[in-house]
Amino acid sequence: MVARRVLTVIACAVVLAVPPLNAWAAVRAKTAKTVTKTVVGTTVKCHKWGNIQVQLKIAQSVVNGKVSKFKILQVTEPIWPQHTVRSVFINKKALPLLEQQVLQLQSINIETISGATDVTVSFKQSLAAALLAAKQA
Repeated sequence: MVARRVLTVIACAVVLAVPPLNAWAAVRAKTAKTVTKTVVGTTVKCHKWGNIQVQLKIAQSVVNGKVSKFKILQVTEPIWPQHTVRSVFINKKALPLLEQQVLQLQSINIETISGATDVTVSFKQSLAAALLAAKQA
């Protein structure tokens, strides 16, 4: 009976002295930090309509100083074609649709807007540069 108690006491002491396995995992786990940044794509000439530039607000997960993943939070165009009344009309309709697609898909694989092909192509080029900057930032 005494030996059984001694064994029980020793077993309890060992269990209390050794940290749980999840504590060891937490020590070894890489700590991720989320950083919000703004990245800008290149200014792209949109044929005869003018220039366009895409700006992204992103949330980056940084692990050990390297970007592991990022999420696009906001898409804006600080520079967009306003050369003619027609280009302003088209872009006020098309750019919100392009922004919405980027936020939903979180990629450059967006559909071309009918009637705004030139703007869509230039938007994608600037977006590609912004995404590249986001991966490197």
